[in-house]
Amino acid sequence: MIEEQDKKVSLDQLILDPNNYRLIDEKEDKFIPDIKAEELEGETLKRLENQRLGELKDSILNNGFLEMERVVIRLLQTKKNLAETNERKKKYIVVEGNRRTAALKSLIGKPKKELSYERLLSKVKSMNVVFIDGTPEQIFTYSATLMGIRHVSGPKKWDGFQSAKLINDLYEKGNTFTDIGEILGITNREVGRRFRGYQAFKQMKSDTTYKDKVEPRHYGLLLEFLASSKDGKNWLEWNDTTFEFENHENLEVVYNAITSNSVGDLEVRNPADARKFVSLLGTHYKNDIENGCSIHDMPDPDDLKESGRLKRINSFIAFVEKNSFNEEENDKLSELHANLQKKLGE
Repeated sequence: MIEEQDKKVSLDQLILDPNNYRLIDEKEDKFIPDIKAEELEGETLKRLENQRLGELKDSILNNGFLEMERVVIRLLQTKKNLAETNERKKKYIVVEGNRRTAALKSLIGKPKKELSYERLLSKVKSMNVVFIDGTPEQIFTYSATLMGIRHVSGPKKWDGFQSAKLINDLYEKGNTFTDIGEILGITNREVGRRFRGYQAFKQMKSDTTYKDKVEPRHYGLLLEFLASSKDGKNWLEWNDTTFEFENHENLEVVYNAITSNSVGDLEVRNPADARKFVSLLGTHYKNDIENGCSIHDMPDPDDLKESGRLKRINSFIAFVEKNSFNEEENDKLSELHANLQKKLGE
C-alpha cells in the first residue's frame, strides 16, 4: 500500500524527473535510472524550459508559489541518498509538478522584481510537498493515476503521444486495457485505440529506412490508419495479435507520405490529410495512391458521393447569389456557364 506523508523540503532537495512524459524523445526513450538523474538536472531543466514556462514563471513572480496543488515527490534511489541521515540533505525526485518545480529553479538567481523575488527565496527554503513511499510498482501506479487525473482525462491534457506512451508503459507492466482505463479515467476502448497507435509508432521507429525521421506527430497520423472505418487497417493489414501492420509495400507508401526532408514536400502533413488518404482508399483512387500519386491532386472524398456533390453545388449557388464580382471573376463565371451548358447538353 502506498504511503503518503506531508513534508517540508527546500527547492535544492528536489531533482527534476528526467523520465517525465513531457520530455519523451521520439528517437530515444530508454529509462534513465536515479543514479543519473541528479547529474542530468541541468539538462532536464533546459528541456523543461522549452515547455512554455514563461507564463508560469510570471504567475509565480506576481502571485507567489501557490501550494493548493502540492508537488509530489519520492526518495531518490541511490546508495548515497539512502544512507543519508540528515533530513535536510536528502534528495527527492519530483513525481508530479515538474513544470512548477522547473519554473521555480529557473527563477532562482534571475530576479525580476526585488520584493517578489525576496518572498520567493523565503518560500523555496521550506516548501510543503507530498512525499510518497512504497515499492517501485506501487509508486509507478500511483504516479500514473495522478497523471491520468491531471493530464489524460483531466484539465491539463497532454498531447496524445504522451498519454499513449504512458498507456504503453502501463500495459508492459501487466495491466489490461480495463485496468489502465480505471487508472487513467478513460474507457478501455480509448485505451486500446491509443495503445494500437503507439504500437504503430513503435513499428515505424524500428524501420531501418525511416527510424531517423520519426517524430511525435507521426503517432497522430498513424492513428488515422487504425480508424474504425477499417479502410486503413485492411489496406495495411493490421494484425491485432502482434499489433503491427503486415503489408510492408503499402506501409512504405504511408511512411514516404508522412516523412520528408522539407515540410513543404510532405504528402500527408496533418490528421486531416491522413483522413483524406484513408477515405480515398475506399474509392477507385486506391490504385493511384499505391502508384505514388498525390492525394492533393484527388478530389475530396465527400465530392465522390452524391450527397457531398449536392451540398457543394448548393453552397456555390448561395455564394454566387450573395456576392457581386469584378471583371476577372465575371470572366471565370462565364467560363463556368459555358461548361455547365456542355454538361447539361444545351
